[in-house]
Amino acid sequence: MTSRAKAYSAFVLLSLPILALGWFILDGSTTRPRVVRSRLTIVVDTPDGERSGSSVTQETISFPGGLTRAQGWALWTNFVGEAAFVDLGQRGLLFATLVKPSWLDSPGWVGSGGYNANLMVFPREQFRGKVAPNASSNAEYAAYLDDVNRLKPKAELPLKDLPVLARFGDPNVPTSVALVDPHDLAASFGPGVTLKKVTVEITDDPITTGIDARLAWLKSSPHTEPLFPNPSHQPPTGNNPARKLTYDAFRMPKGRP
Repeated sequence: MTSRAKAYSAFVLLSLPILALGWFILDGSTTRPRVVRSRLTIVVDTPDGERSGSSVTQETISFPGGLTRAQGWALWTNFVGEAAFVDLGQRGLLFATLVKPSWLDSPGWVGSGGYNANLMVFPREQFRGKVAPNASSNAEYAAYLDDVNRLKPKAELPLKDLPVLARFGDPNVPTSVALVDPHDLAASFGPGVTLKKVTVEITDDPITTGIDARLAWLKSSPHTEPLFPNPSHQPPTGNNPARKLTYDAFRMPKGRP
């Protein structure tokens, strides 16, 4: 071994303990991350019969420790997935976005919205899992996630807990977007169209992809962009809440926090 190789090996050996110590101080997590996948299914009644659509999304929940937790970061989550949609034929496409309704009412510009229904209808009281009596809150939550993944429950999502629903006058034109009232789909899609039910189901199925085949403009950027051009990056103006919608309302790529 050359002297240069020996020096490099020594550097690596000295660096590993330092990196390990840095991780323990900054993070120090003793609970491994959990991954939860869920399927959101929308069922719509029309004069031509029942139509449905679904999408599988994924959330990774991490449990930081050390200084990271001391600074207030009890959990880290990373969400990946696409909006579910129902093809209503000539009437258009109904999208269940990745945005929660309360986000549209918030002042200013606040990001992607962060909606995820995967655990909303599965209370922790019913899925406790196996955990020691003196377990930490992280361990208790991890046990809950393990139980949900093991049992794979399915439940109907109340209308009050639905994400923002939307449609496009022309799917090729982002600014043709309009919000849809879940209590009155007929106003957006015509007489006889009603929302029958929305369900959430824990699953191991693959994450759904391919929404850009319906919304081709999503291919134009891997980053989030406003549906309405906003070169000044200022909070949207006007009374149209749909102006707050971004690409992230319809797909969250891997790596996006």
